[in-house]
Amino acid sequence: MRSCNTKFIFVAVYGKHSIQRKSLWTDLERTMRGVQEPSLIMGDFNSILSIEDRVMGNPVQEGEMTDFKNFIADVGLAELKTIGRNYTWTNNHVHSRIDRILANAEWMQKWPNMEGTILQPGFSDHCPLIVTVAEPTGRGRRPFKFFNCLAGHHRFDDIVKEVWMKENKGKSMLKVWHKLKQLKKELKLLNNEEYNSVGPKIQVARNKLMNIQMGMASPETDEEMIALEKETKTELAKWLEVEESIMKQKARIKWLKVGDSNTAYFHACVKNRQARNHIGRLMDNTGKLLQSEKEVEEEILNFYKKLLGTTASTLPIVDQMLCRMGTA
Repeated sequence: MRSCNTKFIFVAVYGKHSIQRKSLWTDLERTMRGVQEPSLIMGDFNSILSIEDRVMGNPVQEGEMTDFKNFIADVGLAELKTIGRNYTWTNNHVHSRIDRILANAEWMQKWPNMEGTILQPGFSDHCPLIVTVAEPTGRGRRPFKFFNCLAGHHRFDDIVKEVWMKENKGKSMLKVWHKLKQLKKELKLLNNEEYNSVGPKIQVARNKLMNIQMGMASPETDEEMIALEKETKTELAKWLEVEESIMKQKARIKWLKVGDSNTAYFHACVKNRQARNHIGRLMDNTGKLLQSEKEVEEEILNFYKKLLGTTASTLPIVDQMLCRMGTA
């Protein structure tokens, strides 16, 4: 970070060992209010976000998580992807994930591939956290993703019916596999034809609507212009709905509210989601950090070789799986 010459805000946190930490969330929210620079909030929050964040010890209660979850949502933060140990604190009986790296929308927009590393604790009961700029790596072919808006297209039902009615040779499951493969090809074509450039289509519709409405400023507006305005509004609403559906599905934000699709935080969540799904670094069983594309490939390949065996019949399957993952 020293060489990037970019201003950012760093907040170190240490939460009290008490379930009553509302004052901490209030102070942090006040600190972050109005901040426009990329910001990182990092440290011991002494709070969990899900049931999976603690093993052994007392059962997790919903009240332990509510205030922390609300704080993250209200401030507009997201947790950075981390590699290494899963639980960051232990007293040799209970294991918890209470140390985190949170970032605001500006940070996620500027450094979407930023990752954190959870180091070994050594003599401490807490694991140290560090943040590293992930080097960009070449990605393989992007897998086809089915967006819900495809199901609303007028050709969707006909395409599915046509593909499913075709005869295929082989056993029942092989027939299903062939049909799904062909259906994927047809839906991919439909997606490229209709929904590949939603942003430009929205802009075209907006410009068209603006020009129509400017021409309607005169009192001699005829019925044809009124009808054209109505038609263009419908077209714009359609593409905005498609864009929101796609962005919502990419981000997997189930609590999305109407109109949130245009906020910086929403788009930052999409980038954060994509970054979390990308495997740029791995830590092997010995604790060694693998950072190059070749090392990551070999580690994934070796894992599936051990899992599936290394016979001549299984090796092609392993290679296909690695290819589909596109080095993640």
